Amino acid sequence: MKNLITTSKSIAFISFIIGTIFFALKLYNPYLNKLTIIGALFVIVALTINSILLFGLVFKLCFGMLLKTLNHKTIIQLATTIGIVLANIPIAILYFYILIESL
Repeated sequence: MKNLITTSKSIAFISFIIGTIFFALKLYNPYLNKLTIIGALFVIVALTINSILLFGLVFKLCFGMLLKTLNHKTIIQLATTIGIVLANIPIAILYFYILIESL
């Protein structure tokens, strides 16, 4: 359980950092089309990995609560980690909106 929580937080943070770097580079040089392609591929890969981890977290939380195998601390950790993973969605939407408006 601890590995899933730690891995999910790490991957979400790494996805945020790499996505922010791509976003900043694209704002710095808007005419670099290769960066757009690489950034789009990164978003697809990050979305896939983060979705799998999110599914695992939600699965553990739901079935752990249903079977009453989780203590209060673990429930809070899982819920917090789910929030961290989900936080990348509005950030990515904001980055996309800013990039579209800057065209």
